[in-house]
Amino acid sequence: MRDDAPMRITIVVGGRWHAFDLARHLHRRGHLHRLITTYPRWFVKRWGLPPEKVVSLPLVFVAVKAIYTLGGEALMMRCQWLVHSWFARWASGQLHGSQLIHGWSQWSEPSLRWAAARDVPTVLERSSAHILEQSRLLREEHQRLGLPWAATHPRIEAMELREYGLCTAVAVPSLFVERSFLARGFPPERLFRNSLGVDLRRFQPPDPPPPPPAARGLRIAYAGSLSVRKGLPDLLEGFAAAQLPDAELLLLGGGGDELEPWLNRQPPTVRRLGHRPQEELVAHYGTAHCFVMASIEEGMAMVQMQALACGLPLICTPHTGGEDLLRLQGPPLGSAGLVEFPAGWVVPLHAPRAIARCLRRLSLEPGLWESKRAAALGLAREALSWEDYGERAIGLYRRLLDPEAP
Repeated sequence: MRDDAPMRITIVVGGRWHAFDLARHLHRRGHLHRLITTYPRWFVKRWGLPPEKVVSLPLVFVAVKAIYTLGGEALMMRCQWLVHSWFARWASGQLHGSQLIHGWSQWSEPSLRWAAARDVPTVLERSSAHILEQSRLLREEHQRLGLPWAATHPRIEAMELREYGLCTAVAVPSLFVERSFLARGFPPERLFRNSLGVDLRRFQPPDPPPPPPAARGLRIAYAGSLSVRKGLPDLLEGFAAAQLPDAELLLLGGGGDELEPWLNRQPPTVRRLGHRPQEELVAHYGTAHCFVMASIEEGMAMVQMQALACGLPLICTPHTGGEDLLRLQGPPLGSAGLVEFPAGWVVPLHAPRAIARCLRRLSLEPGLWESKRAAALGLAREALSWEDYGERAIGLYRRLLDPEAP
């Protein structure tokens, strides 16, 4: 297959995730055959995709919204199998003409079976850890905190394991996810690691930059759900342990019911701003000095790329995908209980005191925040665009369609 030959790639995704960004790049390069999603066409238009390229089942989208409204996460977990299998069966009838299927895990088993019967290669996107590792980590974390855990629906878990066996390759966003598959004996030659991207036109640093921490106190940002999975107890403890009297922690995210006891004990310097739309995040990032992600289980949190693109040094655990981003600028600068990079740090899991050390250094060491801010901006410009991500995916598709090519 010629390097410039068009391909007919179909994306199957029950939701949005980063599939729409991938679809936009494939369309620009002439490779998108179809995007099959639960989102309505009018919503997908903002990614510049023509209606004839989008196949939508908005009834699933409406059903999910209604389930969350009526019973929240607990009800959704009980209904998960019905919702996913409904979309997955319907999507498999929309694949005609496809040369390759790129499907999201838990939504793609019938599509993968359709492709296998026709010798059509397939890529399964797994944005989180291997499902058995994910379940183990979340179960153990809830037990550690003395909280009940809404386990993954057993039929969903079994379906995803079948998807792993059916696909040609599994696309993963980070070293953490890759390691979780290898730990479960998955063949390494069937794994493809591709770090996600960020819209560099939308997420840009403020001009002028915020006053340095020494001038007004360190301001720390976090964006995401206020949940056990995101490591909120460790983040809150690390912020308190830093003992920076003028510091402020901004929590940009919804939820928090399961962690209400932790959140209710926080001082006024921990500000809960609730769920904020994407277009507002840039303004909040622009007032902060750094971004912290203490997740217990995370494939690659896209808010990390957004924060780096806005000039925020990153402090993250190895279970966030942030390690992959920071390593793009080269090997660590040093390690003494935590691993330092030009644009931030990777701290151990369950290490609030390590988070506190990083926060204190950013706040108190002259010139450190400025140098890490410059490194964060350089990293985003050099390697974190959706174009970079899309081109790596196109390279994988060509190899799967023509295994004999050099």
